[in-house]
Amino acid sequence: MRDYVMLWNAVALEMNRRDHTGRMNAKNNRGPTASSRALAIIHLAMHDAFFGLTGRPPISSALAGLSGPINPYSNVAPHAPQPWSADNEGAAVSGAAAATMTALYPDFRTLVDDMLRGFQFGAGNPAFDFGFKVGAAIVDSRKSDGSSDSGGVDPIDAYWRHREDPTDFTQGLLGPRWGAVKLFSAAAIPPQNAHPAPRSAAYNNAHDEVRVKGSKNPTSGTPGVTFSQRSPFETIVGFYWAYDGASQIGTPPRLYNQIVRDIIARNVTGSDRAAASARLLALINVAMGDAGIAAWYWKYRYQLWRPILGIREYDNSFWHNRDIVSYHLHRRCDPWWLPLGAPRTNEPGKRSFTPPFPAYPSGHATFGAACFEMTRRFFGVAPTAADTLAFNFVSDELDGRAIHEDGSYRALHRRHYDSLLQAMFDNSVSRVFLGVHWRFDGIDESVANPSDILADSSNVGGVPIGRAIAKNIFENRLTKSAAAPGVVTPINLPPVP
Repeated sequence: MRDYVMLWNAVALEMNRRDHTGRMNAKNNRGPTASSRALAIIHLAMHDAFFGLTGRPPISSALAGLSGPINPYSNVAPHAPQPWSADNEGAAVSGAAAATMTALYPDFRTLVDDMLRGFQFGAGNPAFDFGFKVGAAIVDSRKSDGSSDSGGVDPIDAYWRHREDPTDFTQGLLGPRWGAVKLFSAAAIPPQNAHPAPRSAAYNNAHDEVRVKGSKNPTSGTPGVTFSQRSPFETIVGFYWAYDGASQIGTPPRLYNQIVRDIIARNVTGSDRAAASARLLALINVAMGDAGIAAWYWKYRYQLWRPILGIREYDNSFWHNRDIVSYHLHRRCDPWWLPLGAPRTNEPGKRSFTPPFPAYPSGHATFGAACFEMTRRFFGVAPTAADTLAFNFVSDELDGRAIHEDGSYRALHRRHYDSLLQAMFDNSVSRVFLGVHWRFDGIDESVANPSDILADSSNVGGVPIGRAIAKNIFENRLTKSAAAPGVVTPINLPPVP
């Protein structure tokens, strides 16, 4: 039996890749926020077209994610559901994919048309028409979800407020109101405790770490601090997980989908394969759609600066809206510090950058945790248990064709992970090695290795948010969220001495 959802998932990821050139200047769905929304809509439509066919034989599977009845996310009854057959399954999924992809990625309509020429559904195929109507209805249901709202949020009154990368003045801000977009399936935006206060011991530790581990200059670090320089291994980790909207690369949700495709191929080889792809790819993409909303909600409530500003302006004399002068320079301050940066891969001559939105919590950490935790649950791994869901994957950032900013090709790197928990950890700390995040943006300082994630109850960083969203959506069985959109009100933390 053909796995049509997996096939159309590849088309969706290709659209993400083609849509992104430069630094997240895509015409159709720019950046991790809009692209995660698009992937959620596409995969919900395919899911509902797949499971909305009538008379489907029972799915024989030992997978936790396929246990019990599986109902469509939306009401498909008005769209004339067709009886199940292998042919109708392919036609319905393809109709749903065609409807959503042409609506969300109009610049790549020819890609959909070319794919459809490879099938023989026949003119006026009722199953294709059913899927198309399901997809069109889901697109229509999200037209007023807040994703097109413009405007900003009030800035916090603190010197650590996020501002533009000083080496990239025209970057602007991405998604200040994305936290007010309507959730897909999560019951609510999970809580997020405040980041460590600037100049506190926890903050200073994260500051000292990223100053040396994430520096473009490998000898740059805080005097008297013992963090070692970034190793070649850590540099590999940083680039491997990047996917910062660069040319021919796309956004983080594309990367996480690529990995889950490998997990499915390795672990599902029986008659339940098509159902597993339809269900799991919908679950992970809806989880990432809600993860983007939750992360951006908290980003623009806390508005914490990125390391490029935090390291350059640590000294009192750099504080904004303060009348403070100094003669000496604080040892933690380096006004000329540069991060290794989010890479502008395949754009030789263009230097790396710091992403155009606040640091806390990390979007990468939130998206990755939502995706990987959902996959763990789908394969029957308990929230507090380790997993053995191994994978091998060549990142597009290190595929032997990716071009570095100096014009050289990065060597092909074949990477193995023993578990998704290990991947979740590396994905989070990778941002420290690029110098674009503080460690606590992804995980609490108490999380020293992957297994510590399982017992972490700090609600600090993106990993706890992503895992909470995955847990909620998996346990509510992918039902539509009834939550009201969030109100992005800035949080002004107490001043720091």
